[in-house]
Amino acid sequence: MYEIIKLLSYLIRQFLLPNPFTNLIKDPSQATIINWVVGGIFVPLSYALTGTWYDKKTPVIGCIGFLVNYALLTGLFWIISLIFKNLYAIALLFFVLYFLLCYIESKLFGEKDVFI
Repeated sequence: MYEIIKLLSYLIRQFLLPNPFTNLIKDPSQATIINWVVGGIFVPLSYALTGTWYDKKTPVIGCIGFLVNYALLTGLFWIISLIFKNLYAIALLFFVLYFLLCYIESKLFGEKDVFI
């Protein structure tokens, strides 16, 4: 089951989620390159965010949590970049909201067996 969820997670992240840099860079090919280079930061941030509550007992839950957090961070960056065009303001607001999400998720899902 875990392998199926892992594959679905990968396919969703690669093909269904929007490129969050298209609001900042008008050329689609350049936005894709920036997403490959800079967008990779969403992966460790999503792992860390999931790690605020996931205890590694059920890999399927961790995989789904990672996908949800990855989509959440991608969408958050995309929405912020719709509102602001200054890269420093976008980065600052994104990281403030990221740390707020870490706090909220750790408080909401702090009990390690909440999904079981």
